[in-house]
Amino acid sequence: MQIDPRRWPGRVVPMTDADVDTAVESLCARASWPDADRRWVRRLLEPWFAAGWSVDAVLVAVDTRPDGTRQGRPRSRAQVAHEFLRARLRTWTTDGVRLARPPLPGMSLGEWFRVNRRNAALHAPRRGAGLTSEGERARAESRALAHRRDPVERSREKGRRRQEVLDSLLVPGQESPSFADSWRLVAELIPVQRVCSACGHVRSEVARPTAHRVAS
Repeated sequence: MQIDPRRWPGRVVPMTDADVDTAVESLCARASWPDADRRWVRRLLEPWFAAGWSVDAVLVAVDTRPDGTRQGRPRSRAQVAHEFLRARLRTWTTDGVRLARPPLPGMSLGEWFRVNRRNAALHAPRRGAGLTSEGERARAESRALAHRRDPVERSREKGRRRQEVLDSLLVPGQESPSFADSWRLVAELIPVQRVCSACGHVRSEVARPTAHRVAS
């Protein structure tokens, strides 16, 4: 399987020829070496990959020495990429021949896939508990109402459901009160005040004293 060099796992040790090509391209991209001669970089890194080195390990070796100190200044424009890489990796060899152990442990591509598949399973969202029969019915009704785009139809359905709830509160055997029953109840509890039609204020009838004629 061919992997995009930009997505090549940095800790994976390339094994096949195709993996080495992809790892070399990934290294040049991460090091910002667009001018690097891939053939020379591959020829240089093949023994390191065979010794268990990964792209991440090579990049660490470019920046630091085995004792953890800094390697020095970054590559200048006058330096050829693979020659610069050769000089940096020389500090990780003994007598210029034996390769040191990689500063970062590597893994095979199969191990990397297994680890990622396991992590994906551990972090996968868990399924919630199933709904009861009432919950399923309520969800079905809500979805049915949501699919109805007509606002008038939604309003009527809402009114019908409200009426069902009100009817469930009635005493069995009795009918729901009408508007006339409600008005009659209000009339019995609250007496109607007489209002003066001329002024709009409540008319208070005060008993007036009887006028007495004075005899002339």
